[in-house]
Amino acid sequence: MLTVPEGPTLTSSKRGDPVEANFVTDIGIVLGVAAVTSVIARAARQPSIVGYLLAGLIVGPYLPFPLFADPHRIEALAEFGVVLVMFAVGLEFRLAAFLRSLPVTGLTGLVQVGSMIYVGFTLGALFGWPTVASLFLGTAIAISSTMVVTRVFAEHPPDDDVRTHVISVLVLQDVIAIVLIAAMTGVAQGGDLAPAALALLLLRLAAILVGMIVGGLLLIPPLLRLVARYQSPEILTVFSVGVCFALAVLAQQLGYSVALGAFIAGVVVAESGRGPEVEHTVAPLRDVFAAIFFVSIGMTVDPTAVWEHLPLSLAVGASVVLAQLGSVATAGILSGLGMRRGVTAGLALGQIGEFGFILAAIGTAGGVVVPALQPVLVTVAVLTAFTTPLLLSRAGAIVGAIDRITPARLQHLLGLYESWLERVRETHSGTRSPLRRAFLFLAIDAVAATTIIAFALAWLPELTNLLVDNLSIAAGTARILLAGAILLVCVPLLRGIVRNAILISTTVSDLIVSSATSDEDGAVTRVAMHSLRAMIYLGIVIGLGFPAVAALRPFMAGSYAIPVLGGLVALLSFALWRRAGKVDMVYHSGARELAERIARRARPETDPPLFEPHDVAPLDPPAPSPTAEHPALILGLDAAAEVTIPEGAPGAGQSLRELRLRTLTGATIVAIDRHGVGSVLPTGSERIAPGDVCAVAGPAAAVARAKGILLGLAERGGGAEKGPAKNSDENPPAG
Repeated sequence: MLTVPEGPTLTSSKRGDPVEANFVTDIGIVLGVAAVTSVIARAARQPSIVGYLLAGLIVGPYLPFPLFADPHRIEALAEFGVVLVMFAVGLEFRLAAFLRSLPVTGLTGLVQVGSMIYVGFTLGALFGWPTVASLFLGTAIAISSTMVVTRVFAEHPPDDDVRTHVISVLVLQDVIAIVLIAAMTGVAQGGDLAPAALALLLLRLAAILVGMIVGGLLLIPPLLRLVARYQSPEILTVFSVGVCFALAVLAQQLGYSVALGAFIAGVVVAESGRGPEVEHTVAPLRDVFAAIFFVSIGMTVDPTAVWEHLPLSLAVGASVVLAQLGSVATAGILSGLGMRRGVTAGLALGQIGEFGFILAAIGTAGGVVVPALQPVLVTVAVLTAFTTPLLLSRAGAIVGAIDRITPARLQHLLGLYESWLERVRETHSGTRSPLRRAFLFLAIDAVAATTIIAFALAWLPELTNLLVDNLSIAAGTARILLAGAILLVCVPLLRGIVRNAILISTTVSDLIVSSATSDEDGAVTRVAMHSLRAMIYLGIVIGLGFPAVAALRPFMAGSYAIPVLGGLVALLSFALWRRAGKVDMVYHSGARELAERIARRARPETDPPLFEPHDVAPLDPPAPSPTAEHPALILGLDAAAEVTIPEGAPGAGQSLRELRLRTLTGATIVAIDRHGVGSVLPTGSERIAPGDVCAVAGPAAAVARAKGILLGLAERGGGAEKGPAKNSDENPPAG
């Protein structure tokens, strides 16, 4: 009979009475307290992770409660939670779906993770932490919490398109987290960022990943299908969990975290086609040990340490919320998702979670992080678990506030840009292969250039001393020579980056040109094409720049890369601002033409025109048009929908400011016709009346939602709070 050996008799200094401890007692205490605290957390509408962390404080050694669990045994049990959680993540991973989501979520994931690593590393350095400890802080706050997001979405359901985008970003973050776990395991073992050791680590990691994945795909799926023939959930579960722990042990024996092996096990098991079935049977086991894992994290936190490091925790917490919002919103907008989806996704992802604790545990086990890391992460996790639902419930007001302070020319450009990319994604599938190749080569060149620069910076002191000793030159001269050599080596890669960026922007803009209609001299289309290219260039620079800056930051005494990236972004932003001015002029002309077309159909031909010629906003150069009377419409306005407001419609009688169409849907009312009298680019104070004909522009899905709201066919809600927002402008005055 298998028995669990009894542990030693423990005495807590804060309790005074000896406690006869064993695994059964520890599990009973931990799960019993966690059950109570998790119920309290759910009753307070907070994620269960908050209850588990609280349970850890209660049963830990720092608070005088008459309950105590042995930290060492709970830590050992917690490793089961890490393995099973990562196994479940692998089971949910689908390579085909992941690749399909990359064109939209790839930019968001890279910018978000790169930004957070940079912010975390910089905060650690500002507070005097060592380089490796600062790097662990950066990686720990870079990954959002799937558990928190899932719970918040249950309480505050967003629109379906926002939910899909956020979940796709979380999947990409999971993949990045696996790479970070593997890399940081090597860093923790080495204790530093020595160039030779890091190069060997990366090569070894790549070889092990390829070997485990290929070997697993060859062996596991056929065996699992064979086991599944017996129609026994018990055997299927035991076999799958056995594979999970076998690969976890293999990864550990190879010098990496058990999380890496467990994730790969989940991926290869899912490829058998039995992933959902295995996931369903393993879920209860995963939930139990995941709870123990979070309790173990709470047990390591000394409340006095939390208070001592509260300023750093507040700084990190604020940085997580603000940097997540800024990076995710910016990347989402540049991906063509629009402000509503981008900002709402940024609010939903503004927290840290399970991967942060796993990474911190790796650093703690390696003895390379400062003691403050764990209490800081716990404090930030609890704070952001509270702020995420609060901010997401106010998403509509936040989107409206950002929309109000956004200049009109940028509002118009971003709305058109969203329509342009939607049109490209939906109607030009034949060009996806060339674009994918261009993106692939762009990524390869960028990774290669960043790697070369990183290793050169890491070896810079040694190489400088070598040149000084052998050539008898000054150290400054030696560094200049080395910088020139690095640049010379990177020139082919930089040329490849520029060439592929031009290819991507040209291909996409040519697709826009091919969609143009009724533009005889092409001037209006060229305005759209040049603006689209500027947006794509900005997206590429930000998408490549932030991960590169994050990768280079630990190897640099100062942050020299961020001013370079900032200068390049500022230059492109200035060019984009000028392009937006031209787009704004064409947008005004197009809106007036839309209003005239609507009015023309509602009045006899003998009536005077709705607008005098001098009322049409001139273009510099003059507004292009196929005819003098009827200017061409810029792409995005050419597909505007006309919505006639019927009697009794919910939108009738409300002002555009109260309707908040752009905040809720991303669509814009660009013109209103009331019995032949038009209003172009309304400011928000105009009220909708029965019989009005509204020209609604935007992406097709956004226009459909706007029509539903105007006609009472859809509820106003999603990520925004209910009810009118009196201070949210539908269209601020153009300027």
